[in-house]
Amino acid sequence: MRKFIIFFLLLVFFTGTSALATTTIEFSPDTTTGGNWYYDGAGTLSFNQQIAVDRGMGSNYDALVGSLVYIPTFKVSADSYGAYKLTPYGTTTISIKNSDGSATYLTGILKPGDLIPVGTIGAAYTQFQADISNIVVTSAGQSLGSAALDAIYKSGTMSLDFELSLQGGSGTNYYSLIEMLTGGYSGGNGFSGAMSIPEPTTIALLGLGSLALIRKRRA
Repeated sequence: MRKFIIFFLLLVFFTGTSALATTTIEFSPDTTTGGNWYYDGAGTLSFNQQIAVDRGMGSNYDALVGSLVYIPTFKVSADSYGAYKLTPYGTTTISIKNSDGSATYLTGILKPGDLIPVGTIGAAYTQFQADISNIVVTSAGQSLGSAALDAIYKSGTMSLDFELSLQGGSGTNYYSLIEMLTGGYSGGNGFSGAMSIPEPTTIALLGLGSLALIRKRRA
């Protein structure tokens, strides 16, 4: 079972898109301004807020490309089975704004999620569900001409799936992300992520599959 989970996580996060949901917005740090993730060694995971949208609806030419994604700071706590929990800290609001921050295109409330270390990679929000609630596509977002924002707005959805992959968790005193977390070391590197419209059929099938696995394990 554990081998399957690791394989699935690597498949999802190395391809950079969700295998089980329609990816709408993909983002990563703006390397020209040093966007990054940073762990302080004491349970706080934060992000340089120069996080740029790379693609919308699979296109590098979507009108949303170049806009900035604002991700909350997280508190990191140990969970069961070698996983960790990420809880938004300070604010739960996640938003997308234009390049100078003067116009807001989308806002939502980010819920807690998991963080599973796999070598130097951290796969976060690995369960496909409504991770971002209270979705609002603003009037500025509606008039932008973005296919991605139009798809979200026209779908009438109030929630989005969220994915995050932390890369390069190794340093002088540790060689993997889990060693960084358990040893209380600071660290940082690149990352990528996506927001997707959840597919109800897929989520239902995953729920039934999980239930079957639980029953089999208890038998």
